[in-house]
Amino acid sequence: MDQDPAPGVDQIGINLLRIVTGTFFMAVALELVDGFDPAVLFRPILSPEISGVAGATTLLALAIWFMLGAALRLAALSLALFVLVSSFTTNFIVGSVEDLSAFWYDLTLCCGVLLSYLTLDEQRLRRASVFSHHARVQRIAARRRVRPRRVAPDPDTKPAKRDRPAPSEEINIFADIRG
Repeated sequence: MDQDPAPGVDQIGINLLRIVTGTFFMAVALELVDGFDPAVLFRPILSPEISGVAGATTLLALAIWFMLGAALRLAALSLALFVLVSSFTTNFIVGSVEDLSAFWYDLTLCCGVLLSYLTLDEQRLRRASVFSHHARVQRIAARRRVRPRRVAPDPDTKPAKRDRPAPSEEINIFADIRG
């Protein structure tokens, strides 16, 4: 008997958790919520304005890739690595070491990203992708052969005859509109 890797949570639930996690990173990239600085990795080689755009674009692209689930392992590892290196650089190289809570917060998010695919086997990993999973039509085999039989109407029942009412019986509902 095959054990379910995450009992109680089906594929839809795992996909929803992945989408919610990805939307947080999208919000960080669009500066809607506070978080790590995605531009810190690009500042040594680019100007401050361009590094901000490059960092936000990179984080946004990785978050969308992660949410879509295409090549989920590679997407999750890339997103986690980008977040972890950006947070480490911000908190330990550029900033003071006293702000350890922000690093642990980002490290916890990286672990959540990595857990999004670690509980999935190969088949469920393929089904996690928006692009690579397609529903397939399967033929259902009948347990026994069905023999069609003729159904005859009951001889005592007469078919209902619905004739149109006679012109004298028709009621003109628009007769008193003109007054």
